[in-house]
Amino acid sequence: MKSIFKIAIAVGFGGFLPLYSQVMQTDWTGGPGVCGTVSSFGSTFCSSSPSVFYLFPGYLRLAGVYRDLREHLVDITIGGWDNDPDIVDLNLDGANDLLVSDESGPNVVYWYRNSGCGNFTRYTIDPNIASVDEVVAVDYQNDGDMDVFAVSHPSSGKDVVLYRNDGGMSFSTVVIDPNMGGSSEAEGIDAGDLDNDGDVDIAVSWLAGGLWWYENTGSGWNKRMISNSLGCSAWDVLIWDFDNDGRKDIALSTTCRLYIFRNNGGTPPTFTAVVIDNTLSNGYGLAMGDINGDGRMDLVLTDRGGSGYVYLYINNGGLSFTKQVIDNNANIPMGVQVADFEPDGDLDIVVASQGNRTIYVYINSGMTFTRITPSITPRNYFGVGIGDLDGDADPDILVRAGTNSGKEGLWWYETILSYYPTGWIESSIYDAGVQRRWLSATVAFSSCAMSGVLVKLYVRASKDLITWTPWIFVGNYTSSSSLPLPSPFDAVNYRYLQYRLELYRSSDSTKTPIVDFVRFDYDPLGEDDELFISENGNLKISAGNKDIAVYTVDGRLILKAKGELSATLKKGVYKVLIGKEKRTIIIR
Repeated sequence: MKSIFKIAIAVGFGGFLPLYSQVMQTDWTGGPGVCGTVSSFGSTFCSSSPSVFYLFPGYLRLAGVYRDLREHLVDITIGGWDNDPDIVDLNLDGANDLLVSDESGPNVVYWYRNSGCGNFTRYTIDPNIASVDEVVAVDYQNDGDMDVFAVSHPSSGKDVVLYRNDGGMSFSTVVIDPNMGGSSEAEGIDAGDLDNDGDVDIAVSWLAGGLWWYENTGSGWNKRMISNSLGCSAWDVLIWDFDNDGRKDIALSTTCRLYIFRNNGGTPPTFTAVVIDNTLSNGYGLAMGDINGDGRMDLVLTDRGGSGYVYLYINNGGLSFTKQVIDNNANIPMGVQVADFEPDGDLDIVVASQGNRTIYVYINSGMTFTRITPSITPRNYFGVGIGDLDGDADPDILVRAGTNSGKEGLWWYETILSYYPTGWIESSIYDAGVQRRWLSATVAFSSCAMSGVLVKLYVRASKDLITWTPWIFVGNYTSSSSLPLPSPFDAVNYRYLQYRLELYRSSDSTKTPIVDFVRFDYDPLGEDDELFISENGNLKISAGNKDIAVYTVDGRLILKAKGELSATLKKGVYKVLIGKEKRTIIIR
């Protein structure tokens, strides 16, 4: 075996910049059970303790149980009577932002940029839109940025309106429908492909008791009525394929009934009203999620009548639903959302109770729901949004508070969990293809990483899957950092690598390590490959019988050889291809 030089490139100030390849794992949601060899870690792993939670996309952390909510003020000037605010990554920077409307004066649509870990800066989308009720964000143009739809009162001339994102979070106002019909107003809205033509359409409820959908033609919108005579006020709209027939249906809450309008297909499609529940006394908020984990979308509805009800509708298939009473004493329940709050792999329910001036969290334990009242300031809570706002891999709550005559602010509520003391996870066995010199290991935490937590990393390796090293301790990680792999990795090459993480919570049990990714750096050359770059730009490569090619940064081939290459390069950036291995070289 040929010796391998320390791979480095010379830089002008006399130091060396390591040249290496990487393999990393950034997601674990695929779950355990893949213990054999893999060519990339992907989203699966071998095994873990029950105390590790891996189902939140892009993060790994300890499991926990719900403990409480901690409130944070976003904007005291927001409040009043409105539907649910939204949590969405509007500027696509990886952090969830806020999309909020306010009809209590001034009548506005705002978005709040999350600058990291729950810190927000407000921007105006529309400073004047009468009685704005609902907003929804989606990339309707498929151009890589998020647009916003809103519904309001026709007195503004913007009953149904699109705010087209022209790039850089600059929005142009496009009126889709200035007046849905008469003096009543548009109330609820959702977006989805209703005619299966590959673009985004919208469905809009009409407060006076109607439902329309608007066909996206690519150059405009065709208004198509589904019903204008439902007989009672219409509220929330949700688009989903509830009967799994390949066509998206529309769920609608009204004061008297819960509907699903079945999509019959056709060009354009027609819809048939299916009454799911005709016993409501004052139906209002509507949310959806697979509550029982059977792969079908269920519905949750609030009914403000009587003592206040929260109903769950289990989807049995074929638009048949079983109704379950979650709460019969919620006292004017308003907004409702579903999320895995603990999280433990099943969906829980959150409801804003205006009558009791609180937020109720219903913890799901095997389809038995326990109502928990958090220790928060009493307010007239109304609309509810759900999403991770502080980068800790659990859902937080966004709530508007107030009445139609008084503002009480826009607040977000941090979910506080009690975490298990420790847990472990073992990866699949990574197959590097050839014997590799493994250099270092990086454990990266969420950018909102918690203090007082610890991750311990262990690795083991093998040349042939028969003889393995023992589990070798790499080091303690209390924040994002990279550590060199210890002996024998400094002297021995290995083809197969497996890692083990041990996670430890904070001493007060309220903080957990939040692992963003695990990465291993290795020499990009194979066991018979050599690469040395001197300070004067002399390049020497020995690569057995492999093809060698050197390109300029703009892709122009300047050197080509097989097995051996020796050349002097000018200062600049180069791409080197050795077999199938690609590296970037900077000489300056």
